[in-house]
Amino acid sequence: MILSLLLIFLSTTFGLSMSGIIPEAAHISLNSPGDVILGASFSFHTYSSPNLPACSGNVLTYGSECAALVLYTIDSINNRTDLLPNVTIGYDIRDNCYSEAVSLWSAFGLASTSEKPQEDIQFTNILGTAHGKLIGIIGTQSSSTSIPTAQAASLYRVPVISPFATSNELSNKRRFPYFLRTVPPDSLQASAIVDILQHFGWKYIGLYFQLSAYGIHGAQGVLDLTEERDICVAFSVALRTEAQTGELEEAVAKLAIFRKARVVVIFGDTGIANRIFRTIASKEDIASLNITFIGSDGWATPGSLLEYGVDLALMHGTIFVNLVYKVVPGFHDYYRFLLQRSGKASIPWFEDLKRHIINKYDCSDFNQCPMKIYGNAPFIVDAVYAFAYALQNFLTDRCNNSDDCNATLQALYGHDLLPYLHGLKFEGLVSNYSFDSDGNPSGKYGVFNFQFKGNNDYEMAELGTWDALAHNRLNINTSAIQWADGTLDPPVSVCRDICSSGYIEVPLEQKCCFGCQRCPDEAIVSDKKCKSCSVDEWPDENFEVCQPIVPTPPSWSEPTVIAVLILSGFGLFLSLLAAFGIYYYRGHVLIKAASRELSSINILGLTLAFLAPFPLLVPPTAVSCRASEIIITLCFTLTYAPTLLKVNRIYRIFDAGRKSNKCPRYIGPKVQLIFALGIVASMVVVAVAGALANPTLPAKLYFYPRRNYIEVFCQFGNGFLASLVSNLFLVLACCYYAFKARKVPSNYNESRFIAISVYSTLVFGMAAVPVYITATTVLQKVATLCVAILLNAFLALFCVYLPKLYAIQLDREVEVSEWRVSNTGLSGQTTSTAASASCGRAKVQPE
Repeated sequence: MILSLLLIFLSTTFGLSMSGIIPEAAHISLNSPGDVILGASFSFHTYSSPNLPACSGNVLTYGSECAALVLYTIDSINNRTDLLPNVTIGYDIRDNCYSEAVSLWSAFGLASTSEKPQEDIQFTNILGTAHGKLIGIIGTQSSSTSIPTAQAASLYRVPVISPFATSNELSNKRRFPYFLRTVPPDSLQASAIVDILQHFGWKYIGLYFQLSAYGIHGAQGVLDLTEERDICVAFSVALRTEAQTGELEEAVAKLAIFRKARVVVIFGDTGIANRIFRTIASKEDIASLNITFIGSDGWATPGSLLEYGVDLALMHGTIFVNLVYKVVPGFHDYYRFLLQRSGKASIPWFEDLKRHIINKYDCSDFNQCPMKIYGNAPFIVDAVYAFAYALQNFLTDRCNNSDDCNATLQALYGHDLLPYLHGLKFEGLVSNYSFDSDGNPSGKYGVFNFQFKGNNDYEMAELGTWDALAHNRLNINTSAIQWADGTLDPPVSVCRDICSSGYIEVPLEQKCCFGCQRCPDEAIVSDKKCKSCSVDEWPDENFEVCQPIVPTPPSWSEPTVIAVLILSGFGLFLSLLAAFGIYYYRGHVLIKAASRELSSINILGLTLAFLAPFPLLVPPTAVSCRASEIIITLCFTLTYAPTLLKVNRIYRIFDAGRKSNKCPRYIGPKVQLIFALGIVASMVVVAVAGALANPTLPAKLYFYPRRNYIEVFCQFGNGFLASLVSNLFLVLACCYYAFKARKVPSNYNESRFIAISVYSTLVFGMAAVPVYITATTVLQKVATLCVAILLNAFLALFCVYLPKLYAIQLDREVEVSEWRVSNTGLSGQTTSTAASASCGRAKVQPE
């Protein structure tokens, strides 16, 4: 029944005809009897081209060598007295012709012997009829042929140990419950490859993989790990073993498109590697790119590519991950002995191999033909020993160390050994073996560098090892590597520009590629992003830390500041000169007529006005800003409080003179002084209250667009606004009375000069305030305010006091008695004007 289903499956799935469904070569069985039988499935033949049937090609040297290793190991075990001393292991070896269909056929043929003979399956027995219980199968040489082998064996519950199949697919215990292997799975090989990529900092790579169980699962392992470790796969191309020329050219063209991917992983066998390199060689522009290839163990024998005519120079610098091989002691002579046997003792596969070698090297005697015997597949030896040790442990448990275990052996089936295989630990040729729950051993790989010497001479230089159980898994000698471009440094395989300070990476159109973008001047680079500093901070030279900006006050070296200071100094000189003149000529009639008490207060206000620029121009502090507020407030109050009293006095005197000859009240010097001090005192209260409630403090002036520069100045608070409004009322009141007193006689006191002074104050204020508010720099603000204060003070000096002192200097002999209204001067005036003048004289008489 099983055979019928097998034939239907083979015919429908693999397209094989029912007649001659399996090639004649697959019907050969190399077997030997024993108490138990170990089966094996290897590729002795292959197909010569994709269009020809399986087993049509020449005999494979390596397949014959694998079979010989099984025979050698079984003979070694049978000759031991410490391992299975009373048990003989037989064997049954089949040819799977590197074909999935033939592998399935061979697996069914082997596994079926574990239960009962199949009468309808005929094999050519070479060394007699095999008998004994089949306890397991060793093989095959690839993942693609191991899959059907493991599936067929699972139906009969026969364990399979593969020395070569590395596909991760075979780790699925639901599909392959009886599969184990002595070779590490591709997941570990993928880890080794990605560790190499990470070791050299290769973050942008290409990937070619073969459309087979080996290539697909190996490539998937690489893709999964590269994603975890932030390595970008620029392109990933799957290639069929029989890919057409157009497919190969399209795949190889990726190397030119993604030129920054200087490292390319090839996960496949020798056949697919051959087709890739031959296509690269046909493209001169691509062949000159000096790509560094990372090779999986499937094509880690570059010498075999010579048979395909591959230019090995293209492979110079390639790094291979390969299984750790070790020469099997004594095998060389044993294999020679097998090959030299002839007649009935010879093995047909070996006879085919000898004929192939004689024809290849054109030598008449096989013993004189050059033939290299490797004998470096320890995984085959370890697979045989795994079954032997498992059987030893089984018999120890079941027989109680009895010498007679025949009954136990008769009742033994392959599935009985499975628990013992999973719990097995033994020392193999390469390392200590133990199988995990998936039937996989730990992984250890050799890392090699292909170094082409020219004239088809090359060397596979060993760089180090990768061990899954080691603390530092990858251990390689980087200095021993020869790179593809001939340099001593590893290639740079990144699609990421190196950004200097102040730049961040930004994605480009091409996959996984990044360029650099400048951050704004006021931003630092934090977590690969631009992060703006606060308004009063600026990045350091490396754009890593925000540092406080030291505010800049007005510099005294500025021409504008120098001009203001000169004007202030000159104004102080004039105000002191005016104060000295008023004091010196305090008895003069002109000084008395202008109220020397109020004039003294006025001069003090002008002096403060000339001092006001100094606290505004020094580096602002809380003290200097409060001092500026108080000085400006008082200078205006001390200037316009007495001015208001003066012009009010003049107006009242002349206004009263029109009505009667009686002088108005409160025009005496003492009363006027009390009024002035009262106004000043009330303004001081307003200023102090405003300074306490909302003082003038240092403030920073920011610029837009932002730059590494801010200025500091005294920001007037709302308290100063209250004082300013109060002083504004004084100025407006002065303007009002100056306007009302505009018709007094031109030679009476300084009413007209006062009018000019207060009118100009309003004009200056109307011009200065908008300029101050809209100024974009501290210097503009401070200079505007200082110039307005200084000009106002200069006008008061030039219009009120300096002309008076000049007049006094011209006429030093003027007496109070001479200060009368002459007939000429009063001619045409009304009686009220004369009376006003008389009232004015009465008030200026010397005491």
